[in-house]
Amino acid sequence: MVIALLWVAALLAFGFVLRVKLRLLQVLYIPAAIVAGLLGLLASPSVLGLIPADVIAELKTWPGWLIAVVFAGMLLERPARPFRDSIRLAARQGIMVWIIVLGEITLGVTLTWLFIAGPWAVPLSFGQLIEAGFAGGHGTAAAMGEVYQALGFQEGRDLGFFVATVGLIFGIVSGMVYVNLAVRRGWTRAGDVRIPVLTGLENRHEAIPTGVAKSRSEVLDPLLFQVLIVSAAYAVGLGIYTLASGLVPFVEQFPLFIVTLMGGLIVRLGMGALGIADLIDGESVRRICGLAMELLIVSAIASLDLNAVFALFLPVAVLLVAAFVWVAVCLLVIGRRLLPRGYWFELGILNYGMSTGTTATGLMLLRVIDRDLESGAAEDYALAAPLSAPFIGGGMITFSLPVLLVQFGGGPVVAGLVLAMVLLFLVGARLARSDPGA
Repeated sequence: MVIALLWVAALLAFGFVLRVKLRLLQVLYIPAAIVAGLLGLLASPSVLGLIPADVIAELKTWPGWLIAVVFAGMLLERPARPFRDSIRLAARQGIMVWIIVLGEITLGVTLTWLFIAGPWAVPLSFGQLIEAGFAGGHGTAAAMGEVYQALGFQEGRDLGFFVATVGLIFGIVSGMVYVNLAVRRGWTRAGDVRIPVLTGLENRHEAIPTGVAKSRSEVLDPLLFQVLIVSAAYAVGLGIYTLASGLVPFVEQFPLFIVTLMGGLIVRLGMGALGIADLIDGESVRRICGLAMELLIVSAIASLDLNAVFALFLPVAVLLVAAFVWVAVCLLVIGRRLLPRGYWFELGILNYGMSTGTTATGLMLLRVIDRDLESGAAEDYALAAPLSAPFIGGGMITFSLPVLLVQFGGGPVVAGLVLAMVLLFLVGARLARSDPGA
């Protein structure tokens, strides 16, 4: 882990230098962490082989717990919204996620059923590569690989990893294009904010505090004191998750970050009840979460596995093009109509990152326009995750659908998926009309 941390530090240093020097990176507003991650990918064993394989193996374990750290601090450093508002907005977000993921499944299965299955001798569940790789990510691709093997489709696992890798890189690059478009069109909360071209060193001659000391450094370093509070939020969430998983195995389908979000809220409420909530320094907590996010981005990109099988490149390319179009429609058309008006693009770009790669990608894109996650988009996303995570994008429906495709064929399954999407859209539109100001 120490060696991996030193590699990440070196990559971030080089990435920051390139971000400072290269005008193209400044114009596109590419964060230094993404540059560092791409440098790590270039130096990985699958390309140049400069970074040892055991370091990459270590980095693969980082994104999961680092996301949980980010969400642990989200409700710790500021109060949560009223419960009724949170539930209503979470329902709209949950419907949006279902539409995105069911659309990925429907497109993939339809194309496979009509054009791909026969000529290339693949199962109909080949069409789930979009969902498994894009919405599910590398973890779901690995799990679906076992399903494909049971169906006699040995190449499925490697193709799943390939789609997940392409989706993640595409999500980052295209997501930054959409972010820049949104800023120039005034689609963000702040309107047409006109992000200036920054090198990253503009603050070198300015004294800008990054936090306020709540403890005396002679007793305990003030930043470490805030780390302890964030750690407590993480520990509470992890404890609840472990206990609930032991009692109800179904809970294991939920991502850990959902529970660490609640852990932050519990710690904040507990400190409030004890009259010590003033010991939380919001700015320091944001800096700690920002640190976790930077490390997460570098580790997630640098640890990508590019050793994929290209034997079925053409049909996979067809699926990828269809997926690229669909996620763009969800962001720019459907999301604009179903998501809260005040921050539809912030929540939409978070969904975009999720639906093309990982939650980490979505959070990275969100933080470009919502640095401190103040829009409410991340909170909606986390609260809505239980409505979708156990079922789609690597949940029960994902792994049961291949059986349904074998039993009923493509026609009935596609018809059912389309009907479900239409009903979800109607319900989401009704919720949006009943609450037009949000």
